Amino acid sequence: MKAGGAVALAMTFAAYGCAIKETKVAVDQTPDAVRRAVQSELAGAELEDIARKTVDGQTVYETDIIRNGHKWEVVIREDGAILSRIQEEAVDAAAGTGNSVQAGGGWRERFDVSKADLLPTGNNPYIPMTPGRVLRLKNGIDTLTITILTGTQEVDGVRAGVLEERETKNGKLVEVSRNFLATDQKTGDVYYFGEDVDNYKDGKIVDHESAWRAGVRGARFGLMIPAMPAVGQRFYQEIAPKVAMDRVEVVSTNETVKTPAGLFEHCVHLRETTPLENDVSHKYFAPGVGIIKDDEFELAERP
Repeated sequence: MKAGGAVALAMTFAAYGCAIKETKVAVDQTPDAVRRAVQSELAGAELEDIARKTVDGQTVYETDIIRNGHKWEVVIREDGAILSRIQEEAVDAAAGTGNSVQAGGGWRERFDVSKADLLPTGNNPYIPMTPGRVLRLKNGIDTLTITILTGTQEVDGVRAGVLEERETKNGKLVEVSRNFLATDQKTGDVYYFGEDVDNYKDGKIVDHESAWRAGVRGARFGLMIPAMPAVGQRFYQEIAPKVAMDRVEVVSTNETVKTPAGLFEHCVHLRETTPLENDVSHKYFAPGVGIIKDDEFELAERP
């Protein structure tokens, strides 16, 4: 089925619930592709139940999972493709605060979350904020080393964890950025509160271009990545006018990506742009691992 057909099926299912047949099943009673998708979705979550349903002549698996106290319905096609993710019991949804990130529409830039729920560590499956965790990516001899540091940083009233990115080119250090991230303990979503940047030339710091912090000169925190991304979601990661305005669209949640570290399935593909320039960047995240491909950089070894 083409991508458009998958979306149409998901919309039909969500809108009308027109199941011809429904049967509760166990994980080991599902096709291999569905079982792998379920296992991927269960990173940091618990399975409530699975129902096999027939919708418009096609078989889908409605999986209910509990993540950080929130219930999600994930509809999976027989080939393992994720058709939809719906948060069924969002604490603030009834009040209209709009905490969930909606698919489609414009770029979301406001996030109504309680700062008291944001912590410097967390178990988001795509950016696990676990101090000491290291990912090593390479592009030829160029390297990108990503480390969750043990320290924290207070930014805009939030105690954030620090994700350091250290990039070398032709064997020389060119940039070190320390990104301030906080994880919502209720949803698992990771929010971005700014970064300190050191740009190097010939071993010396030459400037701090692109550095920003939420709460300073009109900058606000953005959403780095949800715990359960859905195709079509569009949101700002950085909101620092005239300095850093990166935004992403969730292109896919079921990519298979091969890197020197191995083959990864059910990866999230983010297309990154900014209104400040014309560049386009593509990033891929593997559940339970983290970023495995950042444009030309690819994961060189498993963490």
